[in-house]
Amino acid sequence: MVHELVVWLQQNFNDIIEHSQKSICKEKESAHSSETLISAGSWTVLLRLDHMRAKEKYIRTIKKWAFELKLSGKLMFMGKLILILLQGDKNSIKEYLMLQKTVKVDVDSSGKKCKEKMMSILYETLIQQGDIICSGFEVKEYTSLAELQTEFEVLGLSKMYQEFVPALFV
Repeated sequence: MVHELVVWLQQNFNDIIEHSQKSICKEKESAHSSETLISAGSWTVLLRLDHMRAKEKYIRTIKKWAFELKLSGKLMFMGKLILILLQGDKNSIKEYLMLQKTVKVDVDSSGKKCKEKMMSILYETLIQQGDIICSGFEVKEYTSLAELQTEFEVLGLSKMYQEFVPALFV
């Protein structure tokens, strides 16, 4: 495990340094307005999680990461379907995905802490001027596909819903 960490650091060292330098520059900039949020690097990503065994802890972790990385979006549950919609800076989303895969966020069937191995990226797109941006990060449970579809429509993401969500039930 230590060897894997060293290899990973060797492979990603330049990206980490570059990200750190960008973070320092961003801290020097003034506070972000909603117009600043829609920049060349702002993206929307839809993720699917296979399961959550330690649901409360997992949710706290996702909310914490979203807050720390200044990402907005929703964690959506409908039956066994678990979707995460994230919006924000592309580098922050990349960092979120790295955390999701490298940090022990859940427990396996024997109760032992484990990393997320079954997450899939369903969709990612650049946020266009005029797109609706989620404010903050919220966790929501839905009771029907129609209710979930309405949520995507309110966010202006009907096309994303049509292309990816119904296929998850086939």
